[in-house]
Amino acid sequence: MTALFHAHSGLRYLALLAAVLVIGYAGFGLTAQRPFDRAGRILGAVFVGLLDLQVLVGLLLVVGGTWYPALSGHLACMLGAVAVAHVTLAKNRRAQPPGWRLPLAGVLGALVLIVLGLLAIGRAPLTMTR
Repeated sequence: MTALFHAHSGLRYLALLAAVLVIGYAGFGLTAQRPFDRAGRILGAVFVGLLDLQVLVGLLLVVGGTWYPALSGHLACMLGAVAVAHVTLAKNRRAQPPGWRLPLAGVLGALVLIVLGLLAIGRAPLTMTR
């Protein structure tokens, strides 16, 4: 369980890095009025994949016995963040032509929910403490 906790703790930095990359790339694409491209799709997929992995590890922690009441708010916000990211990026993939606004809004919306989820368990977003 300790290894899972450390994996869950460390994965958040990779997810945050992916979010920053998507925001930066989408912001650049939007301001430069460039068409949505393969790199934007890949960065979005990496972000969603890391969120999925983060949720999977978190659920394994819960199934393994790590539970306290504040986790219900944390879990709800994190599942919401994954849903927002999945839905907005999937809608963008099907849009003709795909653009930068939906990925940007999806990642920003997911980040807001992630911060709320961290606050639900009494943690500041970038601390290493348990």
